[in-house]
Amino acid sequence: MELGLAGRTVLVMGGSRGLGRATAEALVAEGARVIVTSRTEANAAETCRALDPSGERAVPLALDTERPESVAGLGAALDRIAPEGVYAAYVNTGGPPAGDFADFDMDAWRLAVQKLLLGPVDACRQLIPRLLDGGALLFNASSSVRVPIPRLLLSNTIRPAVVALAKNLSLELAPRNIRVNVLAPGRIATDRVQELDRINAERQGTTPEAVRAASAAQIPLGRYGEPLEYGRVAAFLLSPAASYVTGVTLLVDGGLVRSL
Repeated sequence: MELGLAGRTVLVMGGSRGLGRATAEALVAEGARVIVTSRTEANAAETCRALDPSGERAVPLALDTERPESVAGLGAALDRIAPEGVYAAYVNTGGPPAGDFADFDMDAWRLAVQKLLLGPVDACRQLIPRLLDGGALLFNASSSVRVPIPRLLLSNTIRPAVVALAKNLSLELAPRNIRVNVLAPGRIATDRVQELDRINAERQGTTPEAVRAASAAQIPLGRYGEPLEYGRVAAFLLSPAASYVTGVTLLVDGGLVRSL
């Protein structure tokens, strides 16, 4: 299928690792020009060199949603990099620390809300006026928006607000033909999931391999997903090929979540 992304500019937040990196890779493969953000420009630049050594279709940008002053400069940076506007944007942040209610003080809660919700809201305030009519926004969330994941209290609590934000934006932006969707990954084989497996293994007195095997046994497809399997779905939803898909939260989880 031709996705129609060739020559279009797409912002990929958190694009130097994990699911963001896989999304950027899929977009570049489809011919898009990708603005890759990371907490440091050095990390973003390293990713861009790997994605496109020519430097023509991958542009680095420092952006840290934990720091309001970093997000505040997004609009000016986009005007410099893409003065013609941005076709689509993948709104993504890293996950918050694992733990239960007693593990977090109010500072931890404030930082998680800033990182997962307020930072993306501020990014969207600057992004939306610069999105081309007919474009797309895609938020990354988690399967925890459907079924809470043990010891991921912060994510379980805050990410559903991102889904609500996306649903409201899908209605507000429909007159401009801008589509807004959410991807909710399950167990994808990223560094983040490997770290969570290690933490759970320590708590259970077992090995990360045993935790992974037990988790995979709960997935109908019988395995963790590969990052690029997620990235290809993201590229589709960001593309003109998904022109009649908006307001949707799509699970990429191998069938893990069994709710209707």
